[in-house]
Amino acid sequence: MNETERKSTMWRIVIFSVFAIGLAWLGPVWGGSPASPGLGFILWGIAPMLVSLILRWITKDWSDLGGKPAFEKNARWYWVSLLFFPVIMALTLGAGVLTSLSSVSEFSIGKYFQTSLIALPFFLIFAVFEEVGWRGYLSPKLDSLGLNRFAASAFVALVWATWHMPYIRELTWVYSSENLATFIPRFYLVCFVLALVYDEIRCITGTFWPAVLMHGVGNAFGHPLVAGYITYAAGMEYLGSISNGLIMIAFVATFSILINRWRSRESILSKSFA
Repeated sequence: MNETERKSTMWRIVIFSVFAIGLAWLGPVWGGSPASPGLGFILWGIAPMLVSLILRWITKDWSDLGGKPAFEKNARWYWVSLLFFPVIMALTLGAGVLTSLSSVSEFSIGKYFQTSLIALPFFLIFAVFEEVGWRGYLSPKLDSLGLNRFAASAFVALVWATWHMPYIRELTWVYSSENLATFIPRFYLVCFVLALVYDEIRCITGTFWPAVLMHGVGNAFGHPLVAGYITYAAGMEYLGSISNGLIMIAFVATFSILINRWRSRESILSKSFA
């Protein structure tokens, strides 16, 4: 990439970020909420995809979209994406129950799976709206600049988390009753460690579809669990929450480090045999 192309890419990243966040903040002004969707809430939801596709259409730049699923080539990574959140939530909940940070009551596996599976198509569609922007545009553009994974994912997380802010109080999967002054910094940290995982898999597979699967499954199976069955000890949600607690963050961060090291080792091996 020459200097002109580099500057052009940087401007596109800035334009995407500003407009994706800007449209999101119009959401509450135009009306609607997660509980009662309206025009503003729909605009908020589709903003990442809308801005990314408009930018690609204007610039005629589709080469790094990653729209081909390549299921056969990436089968194991689709399995990783499918199981990632259920495993992380189970580990976090198990640690919380063992340490009395959280408890589960009146759990019905049949009712839980029924609710989650009914919600899954909706959350997968919503995940497409997000991931065409985050992993279909922002992540590959940052990678093309030669940034290391941590710097690139930190920028993605900054934009991703800020996009959530207009409706953060109403997104009950990630926020319940904690003081926003302590919750919001941790939410940015959650987005950072998740971006590390999502972006690594995007880099390995060359497509945003595993991120769509991971994102949709996490929301579909997390919402009913938090809403209907889990109770946290007073003041301990910051540790035990299965969506943003420090224990969950530690599990995700550990996985992100492992997958980063695996990708780095595979890259070195492929070059040595080239």
